[in-house]
Amino acid sequence: MLHESITAARPDAHAAMLDSLEVIALADVDIVPLYFTRFFATYPDEEGNFYNKTSSQGLMVNEMLSMLLAQAEGAEWVPMMTRTQVITHRDHSDIALERYRGALDLLVAVLAAAAGDGWTPAHHAAWQGEVDRLFTLIARAH
Repeated sequence: MLHESITAARPDAHAAMLDSLEVIALADVDIVPLYFTRFFATYPDEEGNFYNKTSSQGLMVNEMLSMLLAQAEGAEWVPMMTRTQVITHRDHSDIALERYRGALDLLVAVLAAAAGDGWTPAHHAAWQGEVDRLFTLIARAH
């Protein structure tokens, strides 16, 4: 039953998430540099784990966005991919569970900042709800 609630589709959340991304796109804001400016300010020791910053930083943000959006759609591959990502990240360093949470919460904060006045409570609830669900999967895999 718990697995079902974590992977169940949330169409309203998915629609709100897509709407927020449209707001950001119309604002012509690249969230990757915003994200990593804040990420490295919060976790300066992580900078050395990004060898090819141009590709790895964009890839990380895109993977988080893709997984959160797919989860809201109810994609069945998200739990397996989450386990794979946690295992893969062990090759980089021993990442504390709280750091995963911080990285995801930071993504929501950056999306809100990029959307500016266009960010709504529905946007926040949708993204944060998916972050909470994804973090549950991460914690299980960690």
